[in-house]
Amino acid sequence: MKKSIKYLLIAFVNSVILTILLAIWTDEVELIFNDLIRPIEFFKIIGITLLSLIGMRILVGIYRKRKIYSLKKKVLYSVVLTFIISSYLYVDYSVRIVQNKVINQELRYSILSKVENANMLAYGTTADELTIEEYEEIRKMNWFPKIPDLAVNISYLYAYDGFLPDYIFRLIYFVPDSIEVGVINVEKGDFTKTQRFDIVGKMKKVTYQEDEK
Repeated sequence: MKKSIKYLLIAFVNSVILTILLAIWTDEVELIFNDLIRPIEFFKIIGITLLSLIGMRILVGIYRKRKIYSLKKKVLYSVVLTFIISSYLYVDYSVRIVQNKVINQELRYSILSKVENANMLAYGTTADELTIEEYEEIRKMNWFPKIPDLAVNISYLYAYDGFLPDYIFRLIYFVPDSIEVGVINVEKGDFTKTQRFDIVGKMKKVTYQEDEK
């Protein structure tokens, strides 16, 4: 057991570092749109930790076979192996930290100031007067439809029940009159999807909605 402590410590320290990185990149905006993101990612960390322990157990057999007795080498090889196994999460989390905390920090602060609780079904959010940049950032965390890059004054409402399939999604935005906008009218059982537009000055006001009851 005493001989295993160093390997357990390596795996533990690695999991702590990954957990800290996870806590940093999952900011308040991320948690608004995906409150399960931390538990899901933590299960990944647990899986990586178990894989690293298995990998180090295999290394122990290699140490004995090749008669490697140097503690320094054993620790070094184990750390390198653990890092290699965890490298995907290190890269993924580091990229997300840069994106959320550096590149898009002001954008995400702006989103946070506009998004509110939908107050309809069990879950959901709503926001008004979004820019296309803010909407695209929100889309990264949701399934929301793509809209023209020239869209302005974007508003949405998304409410869903959670355990039941019931949900409603409504999107309103304005585009220049020159932008072609299609009309949609789909009804399949409890599911409906519509899109229409109205001319407002030199702009088209587009209203898109889909729901299932």
